[in-house]
Amino acid sequence: MALTLVLGPRRSGKSRVAEGLAASTGAPVTVIAPLTVTDDEMASRVAAHRSARPAGWSTVESIDLADCLSRLPPGDTVLLDSLGTWVSEILWRAGALKDGADGTAAAAQARAGATALAAAARQRTGATVVVAEEAGWGPVPPSGATRLWLDVLGDAAQTLSAAADEALLVVAGRTVHLP
Repeated sequence: MALTLVLGPRRSGKSRVAEGLAASTGAPVTVIAPLTVTDDEMASRVAAHRSARPAGWSTVESIDLADCLSRLPPGDTVLLDSLGTWVSEILWRAGALKDGADGTAAAAQARAGATALAAAARQRTGATVVVAEEAGWGPVPPSGATRLWLDVLGDAAQTLSAAADEALLVVAGRTVHLP
């Protein structure tokens, strides 16, 4: 088992680093994409990511991450891209990203899902590489929905980092190994 968490801000190169790690295992790679495409711009981003990956890699779209991991061949490499997208999807589906919405239940669901994901990744014999946005370095946003996303993402990243064999921070295309 090897769980690697690759953190970084938007456009930092974290997905490229994670894809390189996944490719270096030599095992078949499955990418888990935890999102619903909602517009043309998002579809274009998804297509760009897919076209940049090796042709033999498969993609599974799922938000039930622990279950998805348990159904994949245990020795294969899994690349989850990305934790922030998954948190957004959980909160969005629950209606928690609307102004004034109570996101307590959705936040609890996401936090429990992160714990289940960490446990499922540790049970695998193959590598699991998780990409996560490190998004809390700016000012506190005025939107309650954005604050909720940041809080839940931060908690989920800490959960996975605690379970990970390795955590990397990618900034401006450069990688720092976190102790």
